Amino acid sequence: MIQHAHASLPTEETEATAAVPRRAWASMLLRAVPAIIGAAVITFTPNHSPKFGLLVFGVCVLLSGVLVAFEAVGIRRHPTRLQTFARGVLSAIAGGTALVLGAVFGDEATAGTFIVLVAVWAFVTGALEIMAGWLARRRGVLGRDAMLTGALTVLLGLIVAIVPPDLRQEYGGIEQVQGALTASTQAVGFVGAYFALLGVLLIVEGFSLRLAQRDAARILDAPKEARS
Repeated sequence: MIQHAHASLPTEETEATAAVPRRAWASMLLRAVPAIIGAAVITFTPNHSPKFGLLVFGVCVLLSGVLVAFEAVGIRRHPTRLQTFARGVLSAIAGGTALVLGAVFGDEATAGTFIVLVAVWAFVTGALEIMAGWLARRRGVLGRDAMLTGALTVLLGLIVAIVPPDLRQEYGGIEQVQGALTASTQAVGFVGAYFALLGVLLIVEGFSLRLAQRDAARILDAPKEARS
């Protein structure tokens, strides 16, 4: 008995995924690097002062903004070039502002300054990424991934925005270790958690997109006889 192999029929989503620029997945992996580094630095540094938060946030967001802007202008046929470029520029501006505040006015920087800067950046860039994902929703994996990362960024803004700038709660514990939970400690910790989640998410999304592109190319390249 002769068995005939049947290939999957191409769908609209398959064709859309195949049309996504090949280097888009690599850009996701590059964007994960500063996020993971930022998460590691925050995790293993006990001093979560406003100055420290501004410096780490500034470096990571500035690098991410540059990468996103280059993605927008460097990838041909980018499906959401305008929104992606705007997000990259705004991130670079926010990162540069944070660096200046931390390096020049670090000793006078307050938790309120850090909270406002992070919250505004997260709301604006997260909304832009959700918009880009919605516009690229017909591109399958790419659109869904953009909306997911955008939603995560907006969530960061919401969480950081509700941190009281004057928060200071003393604690002791069983071992009577003296310390205090401050606004900057909490806000910087939230940013570190966001960087960790974002880094992992971008890596997963990058490889998922790469696999989806390969599958789409395989289906579209299959002979028409094999699809019937």
